[in-house]
Amino acid sequence: MSSLSFALRTHPGLKRPKNEDAVGHLLTPWGGVFIVADGMGGHRTGEVASRLAVETILEHLKEAEPSPKALLEAFERANARIYQEALRPENRGMGTTATCLLLDLPYALIAHVGDSRAYLLRGEELALLTQDHSWVAERVRQGLLTAEEARVHRWRNVITNALGSFPQARVDLLGLKLQPGDTLLLCTDGLSGVLEDRTLKEALRNFPPEEATRRLVELANEWGGPDNVSVAVVRPPQELPQGTRPYALPLEAAGGAPVRLHLGEEPEELPTQVLELKERPRVGWRDVLLILLWVVVVAYILLGYLRP
Repeated sequence: MSSLSFALRTHPGLKRPKNEDAVGHLLTPWGGVFIVADGMGGHRTGEVASRLAVETILEHLKEAEPSPKALLEAFERANARIYQEALRPENRGMGTTATCLLLDLPYALIAHVGDSRAYLLRGEELALLTQDHSWVAERVRQGLLTAEEARVHRWRNVITNALGSFPQARVDLLGLKLQPGDTLLLCTDGLSGVLEDRTLKEALRNFPPEEATRRLVELANEWGGPDNVSVAVVRPPQELPQGTRPYALPLEAAGGAPVRLHLGEEPEELPTQVLELKERPRVGWRDVLLILLWVVVVAYILLGYLRP
């Protein structure tokens, strides 16, 4: 797509002996696919995990029609492939973060595992679209840590969710309808953990994608380059195509704001509420009666013991 501009860049940083990040992209008739991944594990397994995630997700989405279901299936395939590799003794502990942008213009679908991030620059506002799956991020959401405390906490690199860590993938999905002038940023924590949001915004607002990625990587290294750093900047065309998709209704209703996507049996029919991968069991009136009966029986037994 000629009017779509983008750039991807990865660098080992200044403190790590090798680069365990991976980036990849795929241009499609409906827009494109862009992904960043940050591998973890001993020896060379981190770089293997991130590479497998990028390869597997792009392979699946190359052939599939764009949809939340296709994006979820791509992550599930990557998770299964990495999990199988991690069963080998030499690969124990292998896993990777992954954040993927699927452009189905005028819509953007994002799948996310770990603490790599996706941002949206719209006008003068830079919004973080994803939620980190990390120990410190969960404590921040619980009100136990401030954002400033989390940034310097000694456990800030502890990930609570990664591709390959569990037999089943736990994936966040969200979508939004793009507007002219929007810019999307994907990055690993080697960037977001070093640079402040205002620095990210200035680079995205003032430079085209190729120059923005170069400057962001250089700035991360100027601030010490403590980790591998990977960046993808994507700027959709100014003239966005019109039309709808099977999953477009809740995205339209949200007025362009990000929407958490439902991952039930019918992924294309998406409500505007955040739901877990599996629905919670519904409690019927029979269940309520059984619970009340159980309470009455227990109370009767306790009264028998307590009588003088």
